[in-house]
Amino acid sequence: MLSPNDRKLFLNALKPPEGYQFDRGLGTTFTLDLLTLLIAPVSLALFDSGSADEALQDPLLTLESLRRYAKRLLIFCSSGYISIPKRVNYLFSYLEDMVVELQAPKGGYFHPKIWLLRFINENETDSPIYRLLCLSRNLTFDRSWDLMVQLEGEVAAHRKMGYSQNRPLSDFIQTLPELAVQKASTRVQEDISLLADEVRRVVFTTPDNFSGHIAYYPSGIPGYRSYRFKEPYRRMLVVSPFLTNGFLNERTKQGQDHVLISRLDSIDDLSHPCRKRFKEIYVLDDDTDMEIDDLAEEISTNIDETEADRPKKIELSGLHAKLLVLEDRNYATWLIGSANATDAAFRGSNVEFMIELKGRKNAIGIDKILGDDENKYSLRAILNEYPQTRPQFSKDNSQAKSDELADHVREWLIHSKMEIAVTPSGEDNFDLAIDRKSEAPPPDGAYQIYCWPISLKPDQKQVVRIANSVEIAKFGNLSILSLTPFIAFEIEAEKDGVKAEIQFVLRLPISGLPDRRDDYIFGAIISNRMQFLRYLRLLLAGEYGFQLPELTYGNGKCRQDFDLSWEDLDLPLLEELVRALSRSPKEKIDRIAKIVEQLERTPDSKTIIPVEFNLLWEAIIKARSDIE
Repeated sequence: MLSPNDRKLFLNALKPPEGYQFDRGLGTTFTLDLLTLLIAPVSLALFDSGSADEALQDPLLTLESLRRYAKRLLIFCSSGYISIPKRVNYLFSYLEDMVVELQAPKGGYFHPKIWLLRFINENETDSPIYRLLCLSRNLTFDRSWDLMVQLEGEVAAHRKMGYSQNRPLSDFIQTLPELAVQKASTRVQEDISLLADEVRRVVFTTPDNFSGHIAYYPSGIPGYRSYRFKEPYRRMLVVSPFLTNGFLNERTKQGQDHVLISRLDSIDDLSHPCRKRFKEIYVLDDDTDMEIDDLAEEISTNIDETEADRPKKIELSGLHAKLLVLEDRNYATWLIGSANATDAAFRGSNVEFMIELKGRKNAIGIDKILGDDENKYSLRAILNEYPQTRPQFSKDNSQAKSDELADHVREWLIHSKMEIAVTPSGEDNFDLAIDRKSEAPPPDGAYQIYCWPISLKPDQKQVVRIANSVEIAKFGNLSILSLTPFIAFEIEAEKDGVKAEIQFVLRLPISGLPDRRDDYIFGAIISNRMQFLRYLRLLLAGEYGFQLPELTYGNGKCRQDFDLSWEDLDLPLLEELVRALSRSPKEKIDRIAKIVEQLERTPDSKTIIPVEFNLLWEAIIKARSDIE
């Protein structure tokens, strides 16, 4: 039970069931890493990629995944908590319509971490399958210990009315566009309406060892409060990285022999009387060295081929999982999701989402979760007892004050109603100006704000002119590839001689984007004839999974030589095109036609599309017309 050896990879949890394909869905997260988000569509597309590194190293794989599914997936995140990418990547442009920034309606944090995915089979003859993932992790490359519940079920086509137990989940989904900082697009509203309506009629199946009981607890949205702890319990397990005395004191008033698992610094911050309420207190042993068979890490460790059959090492550190387990005489209740064991999560203004599951104590109870000391794969085996005699140190609040000022400035920027205006400054260059529409005065204090489009390097950042009521920054003579609504911000604040720095990205409304921008971005990724030919093979792949082929030339080895002639290629492209023409002319041939047209509109089309392909392509198009 919660054995470290029983590890489910998040990316694998996104893959469609056998015989199905991803139709549309959503994810929610507090913090968001754009590079991580690039990987999600690869799993949704069922492409055979062993790791995140592998997918990112092959931009064609990621490109086709994004082109297929970026307009079917929505990611809702907390405004001001998108991390700045470490490097420029043209593929980020495909995420622009996917990301929706939200604000908690009561002033707290938007903190839920769920995914709701809709899958359909090839002929759409069966009811859609829905998969609900409720996690404690954000959409980042964070390597902390996390928990995830996966529920799956079909839409009950015979029902016109939804199941009452699913209503809180449906209401939560329906509320998301109402929390958006910018007005949600028509596409967002239509997809949300479909998902919120259908999920009411889904019969989700609980995991093994749990009864059929499922309850959903959104909080911080209109009409919903946090979990109320109405049922009595005799014992409690708390797993949470963040803690407060108030919440724990209240929850430990009943029962005895409670167990706490948290971070060392969070336990240190608790009062001594609060810690005494727990019989056992543990922290994770970060030095645990684990070898797990048959698991691929989410981030590749670049294992050599000679080591391919060896157990992979999982290098995780820190605790990010959130779980409450409440026991009575015979049964146990799990509460899992985004909420920490804090007043802000259960009594405050945060938006959270939790799932309640139940089962018999001897199957899912606290002792079953902790396991045996002697079992190296038990949870207890990777825990260290918290030393109750640990010395306490007084904290310097100076850093907290400067951090608070930086956060205050971030909130001011989020609510400044900034917009981007793009105007031509030459034949192929553009100016990008950031305007502030809000008349709210900037916060008092000593700080400096910088900004830059994420398509530029940080050394091109500019000071934000906060005194200006209109234009606060302007970037001139940008290439069409540098135009983006994703703007990076850096705040340097100082209070009482102590400095704080925070960085984040905001997705701002943008106007004036040239129509040919998408063509140029696509041409920058498919930048040579070898990339073009590989991409054709990818387009000719089936919708239900594909392993990107190697290109072989002459001696059978893959070479990074893009000056090879058409005759040098050992590539049965003609055969595959003819097969596509006979079996699926509408789907595949039309898609390739759009790609060819898009590349032909770019300046470098003649160096990308081989002349020999154009001759072949003319014959294919003529044959397609004859078929019609």
